[in-house]
Amino acid sequence: MSKPGKYEALFFPTKDGLLKIHAYGFNPCGSWGEVFATIGDQTICVKGFNRHKTIVRATKMMLSATANRKNEF
Repeated sequence: MSKPGKYEALFFPTKDGLLKIHAYGFNPCGSWGEVFATIGDQTICVKGFNRHKTIVRATKMMLSATANRKNEF
């Protein structure tokens, strides 16, 4: 996952491991960007125009996918 240019990285500890969020694009303000959310070996990519809303959407999707995966076992 190597992208040229600047990106923002956020790390949050969770019960399931370290949640890593990488945001690319969104510069200039209002332009297209994408957010990668990773826990362990599972990665989700979300694209959007609003940086904050896209980060929140990626985080919610990752946490719900992790919860669903735990319920299956």
